[in-house]
Amino acid sequence: MLSVIGVVVVFSVVILAHELGHFLMARYMGVKVERFALGLGKVLLSKRIGDTEYVICLIPFGGYIKMAGDEPTGKPSSNRQEFFGQPPGRRFWIIFAGAAVNYIFAFLIFSFIVPTSRIGMVIKDMPAYKSGIETGDRIVAINDKEIKYWYQVLDFVSEDYDARPLKMMVDRGGVTFEATITPDILELKGLFGREIKKPKIGISYFGDVEVLKGGPVKHLTAGARQIFANTILTYKFIWYLVTGKIALKGAAAGPIGIAVILGKAIKVGFVYLVYLVAHINLALAIFNLLPFPILDGGHIFFLGIEKIRKRPLSIKVQGVVQYIAITLIIAFFLLVTWNDISLWILKR
Repeated sequence: MLSVIGVVVVFSVVILAHELGHFLMARYMGVKVERFALGLGKVLLSKRIGDTEYVICLIPFGGYIKMAGDEPTGKPSSNRQEFFGQPPGRRFWIIFAGAAVNYIFAFLIFSFIVPTSRIGMVIKDMPAYKSGIETGDRIVAINDKEIKYWYQVLDFVSEDYDARPLKMMVDRGGVTFEATITPDILELKGLFGREIKKPKIGISYFGDVEVLKGGPVKHLTAGARQIFANTILTYKFIWYLVTGKIALKGAAAGPIGIAVILGKAIKVGFVYLVYLVAHINLALAIFNLLPFPILDGGHIFFLGIEKIRKRPLSIKVQGVVQYIAITLIIAFFLLVTWNDISLWILKR
C-alpha cells in the first residue's frame, strides 16, 4: 500500500512541476488560466482563486491547465488574455516552460544526489575485466587520491588520453586490494567528422547513490555533469530506438513499468527514490519536446511553421495531423503497456 501511495505522489509531483511551468509562464505573459487540474477524469475537489479554478481529479496520472482561448479557431484573436491572442514568440515560452521546469527540477536533484563509486557492469575483455575487477566492487582511491563518487572515476579515466596506467584501490566486501588498469583509447568520429579519443576501461556505475557533500560550486558542477550526461544518453536511446539498434521490448517502460520501478525504489530508500524522480523529470522534459504533434514539441513545431508562413496551418490540416499523431501515440502506449505486463506481471 505504501508503494502505491508513493507512486501516486511521485507522478503527481512530476506532473505538477510540468503544469506549474505552463501556468506560471502563462500568467507572466498575461494569459488568463481558467483551470489548473492535477489528475484526469472526474473532479473530486475544486477551489476557485481569482480567475483560476484549481481542481484535483479522480485519475492521479495526468494533469493540465486550461487557458482562455487555447482552442484554435483559424481566426486571429486580438485579446491578449487569450493564448491565441499572443504572438508566436510568447506562445513558445508558455509551451516550453513546462519542460523547462522539469529540466530545472532534475538539475537541482542531480546537484545534491550523485552515484557512488561502486562498480556495476564489467565488460568482458576490457581493461577492468582483465585486471580482476568485479561487479559490486567499490573504487576508494585512484593514483593515491580518495574517491567517493562516480564522477570522480570518470574524471580520472577521461583525462588519461595517453593510456597511462591507473593505480586503483578497490574495496571488495571490506577487503581492499590494488588494481592497475591501463585504459583502451577508442578513436571515434564526432561532429563534422572531427576525431575524438575516448579512454575506456569497461565499467559502469552500480546504481548506489548518496547525498553529495561540499560547497555550492561542487553541487552545481555535479548537477551540470549529470544533466548533460543523462541528456546525451537519452537522445542516444531515442535515436537507437528509432533506427532499430535496440528493441522496444525491455528498453522502454510505460506507466506500469515505471510504477513497478518506483515501487522498488521506495523500498530501497528515500534518497534513491528522489534520484529516480530526477530521471523521470528529465525524461518527461526531453520526450515532451520531441517535434511530434500533441506533445509540447509538436505545438512548438507548428509555431515554427506559423512563424515562417506568417499564418498558422489550417484547422483542417492541424486536425488531420493531430488525429494521426493521437493514433500513433495510443498504439505506442498500448505496445509499451503490453510489454510492461509481459515483463513485470506475466513473468511473476
